[in-house]
Amino acid sequence: MKRVAIIGGGASGFAAAITIARKSKDFTVTIYEKLQKPLKKLLATGNGRCNLTNIELSPADYFGDRAFAATALARFSPQENIAFFREMGLLCKTEAMGRVYPLSGQASAVREILCAEAQKCGVQICTDCAITNIQTQNGGFLLNGEIPADIVLICAGGSAAPKHGTDGGAYRLLDALGHTIIPPAPALTALECADFPKSLKGVRQVCDVTLLKNGKTVYAITGEVQFTEYGLSGIPIMQLSRFVATEPNEKFSVKLNCLSGMTAPDVAAFLQTTVTENPQKTAETLAQGILPQALGNALLLRCGIRKDEPCASLTKHRLARFSEESTAFTVYVTGVRDFDFAQVTAGGADCREFDDETMQSKRIKNLYACGEALNVDGGCGGYNLQWAWSSGRAAGESIVKEFSSDTHS
Repeated sequence: MKRVAIIGGGASGFAAAITIARKSKDFTVTIYEKLQKPLKKLLATGNGRCNLTNIELSPADYFGDRAFAATALARFSPQENIAFFREMGLLCKTEAMGRVYPLSGQASAVREILCAEAQKCGVQICTDCAITNIQTQNGGFLLNGEIPADIVLICAGGSAAPKHGTDGGAYRLLDALGHTIIPPAPALTALECADFPKSLKGVRQVCDVTLLKNGKTVYAITGEVQFTEYGLSGIPIMQLSRFVATEPNEKFSVKLNCLSGMTAPDVAAFLQTTVTENPQKTAETLAQGILPQALGNALLLRCGIRKDEPCASLTKHRLARFSEESTAFTVYVTGVRDFDFAQVTAGGADCREFDDETMQSKRIKNLYACGEALNVDGGCGGYNLQWAWSSGRAAGESIVKEFSSDTHS
């Protein structure tokens, strides 16, 4: 019997463990989890609903070593992983933008299904057990100086959301074993901005968002932006945050068209007509016709327009200035919210040192890594969990194929 040690009781670890245990009886499979319960981070995904995957996924939705990720993603597609969960008794539903959730709408259901399946297959789960040291020994491994293993999978996640157990432990283990680590940075997090109006805290507005580096466009996206006391958040902001985090010495700014799809001349023409027909209105009331009150007032202030000014005093030039500000509100980025607030990690183990078919290390035989431990990260929408399932299953099938004398479907 080959002893398989899986370091980390997260999504990729369970995918690998279940795959191995289902397909062969030639292994003892043990998951070592540092927390009291496994799969804690899974409960927070999709706002507690667990965005399992995305049926519109493509390799272009990934960053880091996306070419490496493409192999496992193609082999274990979103449809394959939906079927994987169906076999375990979990039905899924597809919502807007291809996002897939459990039919129950509860992340806890996903955790219970995975834990039940692991138990059914004979996977041992050791909680409250942090693996902090791995030594190679006689073709195998010794964990924490006392636990022997023939095969090791490092599936302990990244550095994001350390309260869920992902505190960079995977990188420390892989680094100690001689692997190159691309410096980890927070991704899918909020942006901190300079001189940001605190009055905008709590405002939400659909915007066309453009990230600029040294004045040149890096990324563009449309979605609901959340204004905070420190800067910007919301899905479109989180999507672009990795670019800022991975290049901390560059100068970034964000341009917001707060009237998505409209141009400054369009807005100016509408405002001019409104002013002509309603000269008694105040500037604040005029702005409220197109923007949330707090956002409109903040933009008026940036244009030097008092909110109590009568519309009759607003010249074409001043209206044009306000229109420009409304469609190109630019803020300067000072940084990103740290790992405590991030959903995923950009960076990780250099994928050039692993086999893209098997997830096995090219440096140390019988050592594997999956999920966020590797330098692969995706955007919001189920992409990171899909990578966890795909990479974990790829590693699991590879282990069975290489070491098992008899496999079972």
